[in-house]
Amino acid sequence: MYGTRPNPGRLWKENMDALKLLLAFAPWIAFWIISAGHSMASLQIGICVAAALVIIMGVTRLHRGLILWAGVVFFACALVTVVLFKNLWVIQHLGILASGTLFVAALASIVIGQPFTESYARDHVPRELWDSPPFIRSCYTVTGVWGMIFLANTLVNVAKPYSPALGEWFFRGVEFCILVSGVIFTTVYSNHMKKKRAPRVAHGPQG
Repeated sequence: MYGTRPNPGRLWKENMDALKLLLAFAPWIAFWIISAGHSMASLQIGICVAAALVIIMGVTRLHRGLILWAGVVFFACALVTVVLFKNLWVIQHLGILASGTLFVAALASIVIGQPFTESYARDHVPRELWDSPPFIRSCYTVTGVWGMIFLANTLVNVAKPYSPALGEWFFRGVEFCILVSGVIFTTVYSNHMKKKRAPRVAHGPQG
């Protein structure tokens, strides 16, 4: 009659999973927030902070796979071209280059058969299921969705110069909403897959 009461522990864990997912993009989010100051100083600080986060998260294994290397390449290049040489072309196209780099990394991880979300998903899945077709398929699905999210944000940045009247913060808001939609999708989809796996885990492999 009253239904099943939500399990606070499970809800907390689901929220933590979403936070861990956001943490994987911490360098990019930090860069996105700090560089919003519309000045060369804020842009340079954002790049330096993001580069430091990439190194820290790589060493601590909070960041891994092609997304890690995408961050290393992008922010290393940004340090040289923007912080050191103040290249105007790179500065003007930095939003496109940032989102485009993430899109290429996501696409490349699918092409080489190592979807970047797999290494993060393994933290929440029993080891005996790592090679199962449903788990691998779900990793490709989530990675594909994130690839589309990165592509969408790239297109948003491409559109900016053609609609200056909308303002920088309008486009920032659109990018943020797209990113949040990715987190929501991943959280909902992951929880759905966990519920589907639960009977299999409880009864063990069926041969």
